[in-house]
Amino acid sequence: MRAWTRCRQAVTALALTMPLLIASCGHQAAVTNGYRPDVVPGITRARVIDLLGKPHDEGPFSLPGVQAQVMTYPFGQVLLRDGNVVAVSVNDDPQFRGPFGVTLGMSEDDVRAALAAHPRHRTGHRESYDAIEKSGDTRTKDLYDTTDHVMIEFTATNANDAMAPFNVAQVTYANDAGLALLDAFTKARVDGLYPDVHVDNFTSDDWQGKR
Repeated sequence: MRAWTRCRQAVTALALTMPLLIASCGHQAAVTNGYRPDVVPGITRARVIDLLGKPHDEGPFSLPGVQAQVMTYPFGQVLLRDGNVVAVSVNDDPQFRGPFGVTLGMSEDDVRAALAAHPRHRTGHRESYDAIEKSGDTRTKDLYDTTDHVMIEFTATNANDAMAPFNVAQVTYANDAGLALLDAFTKARVDGLYPDVHVDNFTSDDWQGKR
Protein backbone atom coordinates (compact mmCIF):
# COMPACT_ATOMS: atom_id res chain seq x y z
CA MET A 1 0.00 0.00 0.00
CA ARG A 2 2.56 2.47 -1.18
CA ALA A 3 -0.32 4.89 -1.51
CA TRP A 4 0.83 7.37 1.12
CA THR A 5 3.46 8.41 -1.43
CA ARG A 6 2.75 7.26 -4.97
CA CYS A 7 -0.89 6.28 -5.13
CA ARG A 8 -2.22 8.58 -2.45
CA GLN A 9 -1.89 11.87 -4.27
CA ALA A 10 -5.32 12.77 -2.94
CA VAL A 11 -3.96 12.53 0.58
CA THR A 12 -0.76 14.58 0.36
CA ALA A 13 1.83 16.04 -1.98
CA LEU A 14 4.94 14.04 -2.74
CA ALA A 15 7.67 14.58 -0.20
CA LEU A 16 10.65 16.62 -1.44
CA THR A 17 13.97 14.87 -1.28
CA MET A 18 16.21 16.96 0.95
CA PRO A 19 18.63 14.60 2.69
CA LEU A 20 20.25 15.73 5.90
CA LEU A 21 23.89 14.95 6.51
CA ILE A 22 24.73 13.61 9.95
CA ALA A 23 28.48 13.74 10.50
CA SER A 24 30.39 11.30 12.69
CA CYS A 25 33.97 11.76 13.86
CA GLY A 26 36.45 10.18 11.49
CA HIS A 27 33.73 8.59 9.36
CA GLN A 28 31.89 9.51 6.20
CA ALA A 29 28.61 11.32 6.88
CA ALA A 30 25.54 9.10 6.94
CA VAL A 31 22.64 10.07 4.72
CA THR A 32 19.21 10.27 6.34
CA ASN A 33 15.91 11.86 5.41
CA GLY A 34 15.15 12.80 8.97
CA TYR A 35 13.14 9.90 10.40
CA ARG A 36 13.45 9.57 14.16
CA PRO A 37 12.44 6.40 16.05
CA ASP A 38 10.82 8.49 18.80
CA VAL A 39 8.17 9.73 16.36
CA VAL A 40 5.56 7.11 17.18
CA PRO A 41 1.78 6.70 17.41
CA GLY A 42 0.36 8.39 20.49
CA ILE A 43 2.46 11.56 20.55
CA THR A 44 0.94 14.95 19.78
CA ARG A 45 1.32 17.13 16.70
CA ALA A 46 3.29 19.63 18.80
CA ARG A 47 5.71 16.89 19.83
CA VAL A 48 6.18 15.84 16.20
CA ILE A 49 7.20 19.39 15.32
CA ASP A 50 9.55 19.52 18.32
CA LEU A 51 11.28 16.39 17.04
CA LEU A 52 11.15 16.88 13.26
CA GLY A 53 10.50 20.56 12.66
CA LYS A 54 7.67 21.87 10.54
CA PRO A 55 6.43 19.53 7.79
CA HIS A 56 7.07 20.25 4.13
CA ASP A 57 3.37 19.91 3.54
CA GLU A 58 0.30 19.44 5.70
CA GLY A 59 -3.34 18.95 4.87
CA PRO A 60 -6.61 17.25 5.72
CA PHE A 61 -7.55 13.75 4.70
CA SER A 62 -11.05 12.37 4.92
CA LEU A 63 -13.01 9.20 4.34
CA PRO A 64 -16.74 8.77 4.94
CA GLY A 65 -17.11 9.40 8.67
CA VAL A 66 -13.36 9.89 9.24
CA GLN A 67 -11.33 13.09 9.45
CA ALA A 68 -7.55 13.05 9.71
CA GLN A 69 -4.48 15.19 9.07
CA VAL A 70 -1.36 14.29 7.07
CA MET A 71 2.06 15.83 7.74
CA THR A 72 4.61 15.20 4.98
CA TYR A 73 8.35 14.94 5.64
CA PRO A 74 11.23 13.81 3.38
CA PHE A 75 11.17 10.31 4.91
CA GLY A 76 7.40 9.83 4.52
CA GLN A 77 4.23 10.87 6.32
CA VAL A 78 2.77 11.29 9.80
CA LEU A 79 -0.97 10.70 10.10
CA LEU A 80 -2.94 12.28 12.93
CA ARG A 81 -6.46 12.19 14.31
CA ASP A 82 -7.72 14.68 16.89
CA GLY A 83 -4.20 16.09 17.24
CA ASN A 84 -2.52 12.78 18.05
CA VAL A 85 -0.37 10.57 15.82
CA VAL A 86 -2.05 7.34 14.71
CA ALA A 87 0.46 6.23 12.05
CA VAL A 88 4.01 6.97 10.87
CA SER A 89 4.99 5.82 7.37
CA VAL A 90 8.61 5.59 6.22
CA ASN A 91 9.29 5.18 2.50
CA ASP A 92 12.44 7.19 1.82
CA ASP A 93 15.26 7.01 4.36
CA PRO A 94 18.50 5.14 3.58
CA GLN A 95 19.29 4.66 7.28
CA PHE A 96 15.86 3.34 8.31
CA ARG A 97 15.83 0.03 10.14
CA GLY A 98 12.37 -1.07 11.14
CA PRO A 99 10.87 -3.88 13.20
CA PHE A 100 12.70 -7.23 13.02
CA GLY A 101 15.52 -5.43 11.14
CA VAL A 102 13.33 -4.74 8.10
CA THR A 103 14.77 -2.17 5.70
CA LEU A 104 13.37 -0.41 2.66
CA GLY A 105 14.08 -2.43 -0.48
CA MET A 106 14.35 -5.72 1.45
CA SER A 107 12.96 -8.71 -0.44
CA GLU A 108 9.75 -10.43 0.63
CA ASP A 109 11.72 -13.62 1.33
CA ASP A 110 14.13 -11.75 3.58
CA VAL A 111 11.22 -10.25 5.52
CA ARG A 112 9.85 -13.76 6.11
CA ALA A 113 13.28 -14.77 7.40
CA ALA A 114 13.39 -11.71 9.66
CA LEU A 115 10.01 -12.63 11.14
CA ALA A 116 11.19 -16.21 11.65
CA ALA A 117 14.21 -14.90 13.54
CA HIS A 118 11.86 -13.13 15.98
CA PRO A 119 9.41 -15.93 16.87
CA ARG A 120 6.05 -14.84 18.21
CA HIS A 121 2.41 -15.72 17.63
CA ARG A 122 1.25 -12.94 15.33
CA THR A 123 -2.15 -12.20 13.83
CA GLY A 124 -3.35 -9.87 11.11
CA HIS A 125 -4.25 -10.00 7.45
CA ARG A 126 -2.73 -9.64 4.00
CA GLU A 127 -4.04 -7.67 1.06
CA SER A 128 -2.98 -7.87 -2.57
CA TYR A 129 -4.06 -5.63 -5.45
CA ASP A 130 -3.03 -3.76 -8.59
CA ALA A 131 -3.22 0.04 -8.44
CA ILE A 132 -3.61 1.54 -11.92
CA GLU A 133 -2.90 5.23 -12.46
CA LYS A 134 -2.05 7.44 -15.41
CA SER A 135 1.61 7.22 -14.40
CA GLY A 136 1.57 3.42 -14.49
CA ASP A 137 0.60 0.28 -12.63
CA THR A 138 1.79 -0.84 -9.20
CA ARG A 139 1.38 -4.41 -7.98
CA THR A 140 1.13 -4.26 -4.21
CA LYS A 141 1.01 -6.54 -1.18
CA ASP A 142 0.21 -5.16 2.27
CA LEU A 143 0.96 -7.15 5.41
CA TYR A 144 -1.01 -5.95 8.45
CA ASP A 145 0.63 -7.26 11.62
CA THR A 146 -1.87 -6.28 14.32
CA THR A 147 0.21 -7.92 17.05
CA ASP A 148 3.27 -5.72 16.49
CA HIS A 149 1.20 -2.78 15.19
CA VAL A 150 3.00 -2.44 11.90
CA MET A 151 2.03 -2.55 8.24
CA ILE A 152 4.67 -3.58 5.71
CA GLU A 153 3.99 -2.70 2.09
CA PHE A 154 5.64 -4.58 -0.77
CA THR A 155 5.64 -3.61 -4.43
CA ALA A 156 6.64 -5.70 -7.42
CA THR A 157 9.92 -4.83 -9.09
CA ASN A 158 8.16 -5.10 -12.46
CA ALA A 159 4.39 -4.62 -12.62
CA ASN A 160 4.25 -6.29 -16.04
CA ASP A 161 6.02 -9.48 -14.95
CA ALA A 162 3.82 -11.92 -13.04
CA MET A 163 6.94 -13.63 -11.66
CA ALA A 164 8.68 -10.44 -10.53
CA PRO A 165 9.77 -10.42 -6.87
CA PHE A 166 8.32 -8.04 -4.29
CA ASN A 167 10.41 -5.70 -2.15
CA VAL A 168 9.59 -3.51 0.85
CA ALA A 169 8.40 -0.10 -0.34
CA GLN A 170 7.07 1.30 2.92
CA VAL A 171 6.87 0.50 6.62
CA THR A 172 4.13 2.02 8.75
CA TYR A 173 4.00 2.02 12.53
CA ALA A 174 0.36 2.40 13.61
CA ASN A 175 -1.94 1.98 16.56
CA ASP A 176 -5.34 0.33 16.15
CA ALA A 177 -6.90 3.53 14.81
CA GLY A 178 -4.06 3.98 12.33
CA LEU A 179 -4.24 0.42 11.00
CA ALA A 180 -8.00 0.77 10.59
CA LEU A 181 -7.56 4.04 8.70
CA LEU A 182 -4.95 2.56 6.35
CA ASP A 183 -7.22 -0.39 5.64
CA ALA A 184 -10.22 1.88 5.11
CA PHE A 185 -8.27 3.93 2.58
CA THR A 186 -7.47 0.86 0.51
CA LYS A 187 -11.10 -0.24 0.65
CA ALA A 188 -12.19 3.24 -0.48
CA ARG A 189 -9.98 2.98 -3.54
CA VAL A 190 -11.32 -0.49 -4.26
CA ASP A 191 -14.83 0.97 -4.07
CA GLY A 192 -13.91 3.69 -6.58
CA LEU A 193 -13.97 6.72 -4.29
CA TYR A 194 -10.74 7.97 -5.88
CA PRO A 195 -11.29 8.11 -9.65
CA ASP A 196 -7.61 8.83 -10.39
CA VAL A 197 -6.70 5.34 -9.13
CA HIS A 198 -8.33 2.14 -10.36
CA VAL A 199 -7.80 -0.99 -8.26
CA ASP A 200 -7.94 -4.48 -9.78
CA ASN A 201 -7.45 -8.02 -8.46
CA PHE A 202 -8.03 -7.14 -4.81
CA THR A 203 -7.79 -10.02 -2.34
CA SER A 204 -7.64 -10.13 1.45
CA ASP A 205 -6.98 -13.09 3.73
CA ASP A 206 -6.16 -13.74 7.37
CA TRP A 207 -2.53 -14.01 8.37
CA GLN A 208 -1.00 -15.76 11.34
CA GLY A 209 2.71 -15.31 11.81
CA LYS A 210 3.45 -18.45 13.80
CA ARG A 211 7.19 -18.83 13.52
